[in-house]
Amino acid sequence: MDNRERTEKQRVKAERQRQEDIALSKVLYWFGGAVVMEVLLFLTKRYYIDFDTSEWSVNLAYGIGQALKFIPIAALILAVLGFVWCFSRKRQGKGGVLLWAVSSFLLGLAVCSFLVYRFNPSGADLLTYLIPVTAVLALIYYLYQREFFTVALTCTAGIVGLWALFKDGGRGARTYALLVLLGIFLVAVAVLARVLQSRGGVLSIKGKSLEVLPKNANYALLYITCAVIAAALVAALALGAVVTVMVYYAVPVAWLLIMAVYYTVKLM
Repeated sequence: MDNRERTEKQRVKAERQRQEDIALSKVLYWFGGAVVMEVLLFLTKRYYIDFDTSEWSVNLAYGIGQALKFIPIAALILAVLGFVWCFSRKRQGKGGVLLWAVSSFLLGLAVCSFLVYRFNPSGADLLTYLIPVTAVLALIYYLYQREFFTVALTCTAGIVGLWALFKDGGRGARTYALLVLLGIFLVAVAVLARVLQSRGGVLSIKGKSLEVLPKNANYALLYITCAVIAAALVAALALGAVVTVMVYYAVPVAWLLIMAVYYTVKLM
């Protein structure tokens, strides 16, 4: 092996290490943001949703309720400004993970505060699980294959749909609206997978080629995932309490665990 080949291998190894360090830093930001969000959620539940009848607690709960009217709007505006700044810096060739992380956190704060204010306590209960799940999805996105991220995201959407279905007995208008959105999401995933399969995992956007999935992606697993989640939702909607609730949750969870083992082995 001559010096040129050795130098090229060292360069490739250094670049791979740099990309892995960037991915790890992004994952740490996501988990750090999730911890902060969970702490804020815990304090909100303690002093706004589950407050006692003392005068101090009532006044504090009222103050938090008033603040929640404005926090979603303010956080959303700051998040948009932050993302505009991020894209502006990117066009100038400047990086910086921290600014992206702060903007993403503000967007998450806007969404979470709106859900708590609009749907408390059910919104807070959902966020208790959804926040750490989002952090895990970020971990999968940055450290695993994108096809596994698609599988994990689809299974998570199905679990959320099942949770909403059993939360109000499947009779609420919001639940039916959510199920319709989930149906559209599943169809969109399947259609996108078919388009990517026909184009070798590459999409053309404004004349530029964007590799969404690798050439060796297993599209059959994406189709099966959509079918499994759709079947679980339809069965839960049709059978209701005839089958134990845990059985419905076991379907997407079991499939997700199987896929996690498969893609972990594939990653080695």
